[in-house]
Amino acid sequence: MAAKTNILTDDLIYIFDKKTGEKFSKQSTVEFCRITHYSIKSEKTGKTILLSADGIKRRFTQTPYTERKQTKTIFNWLQKFP
Repeated sequence: MAAKTNILTDDLIYIFDKKTGEKFSKQSTVEFCRITHYSIKSEKTGKTILLSADGIKRRFTQTPYTERKQTKTIFNWLQKFP
């Protein structure tokens, strides 16, 4: 049987998608077969996603999305031209 606990007491309530920068809030946790899964909700679209802890580590970051990566890739692209 799945054990459901509230994770709003954690220090980190918000996480950000690495690709889009979309902000998600943690809702609750559910444990299936000794693997913790998190229910997170998008602030933008309102959709709820259920991901494992490993899935969250791969897809999300603790810090907000910055444009620095895009600027860096533009400069790398421009350096290719003589």
